[in-house]
Amino acid sequence: MRRDRKYGLTFVSPAIIYFLLFWILPVLLAIYYSLTNWTVGHPATFIGPKNYIDLFTDPRFHQSVLASVKITVPALIGTCVLAFILALLLNDDRLRGRRLIMLLIILPFVTDWVATGLVWQLIFLPNVGVLSGIFARLGLRHWVALRWTSSRQLAPLAIAIFTIWKTTGLYTIIFLAGLKGIPAQQFEAARVDGANDWQTLFYITLPLMRPITVFVLVSAFVSIVGFFEPVFMLTGGGPADATRTLPIFLYENFFQFHKGGAASAAGILFLLLCLGFAVIAARLLQYTYYE
Repeated sequence: MRRDRKYGLTFVSPAIIYFLLFWILPVLLAIYYSLTNWTVGHPATFIGPKNYIDLFTDPRFHQSVLASVKITVPALIGTCVLAFILALLLNDDRLRGRRLIMLLIILPFVTDWVATGLVWQLIFLPNVGVLSGIFARLGLRHWVALRWTSSRQLAPLAIAIFTIWKTTGLYTIIFLAGLKGIPAQQFEAARVDGANDWQTLFYITLPLMRPITVFVLVSAFVSIVGFFEPVFMLTGGGPADATRTLPIFLYENFFQFHKGGAASAAGILFLLLCLGFAVIAARLLQYTYYE
């Protein structure tokens, strides 16, 4: 047993060292600097929780939280629901061209954020963009001139649409892997008992998919709320701070205003937000295992 433990620790030690150096250590440093008035290029002085108090009274921080919510909620719901529906379709052995469909679904995820962001800038252009052309073909003339990325109301939705298109493929594959792992005997027993497709979905598939669903929800939330590229590429945080999300807020405080202490405090609150969502999601969707 000691020999097995020694060899096991030897093989996992690179991962442990990586985790300690690039995850745990940065968090500990962020906690320390969040309690100081550190400005980039100047020594740090301990000031206690003042940075956190200032954040809770900072309207810019409040606006960033609101902008993150406006983008994250529709993007998270759209991504998870669409990914699950696509996984159900791909799990049907009668579907033709499944490999081609899977390739088309995963292709947006593996492409570069900057390249796809530039393409979606052209898609969202008013009057001459791809969406405007589609609306014109459909006779929706009053939608042709919509300013997707320069309107306070539409800019968060535009980023959410781009995010859904970009990330759905990954979570479709994860959901599909979970569906493939459900024992076929469960469905066969349900058919014998006379259950229809909807009953099978609600009483067998969804309960047995809860562990995968929790993983997808938490992973998608952490990814979407922390996305910097789509916001920076499409709107840059505008118009009028409508899409200045928490990552943009952190970027501005550290790289533009050089407020390292305030940026560290915001990063810690960001981390606590993600951890809180993970705990709530796990509580609401209690894990269900099968043998």
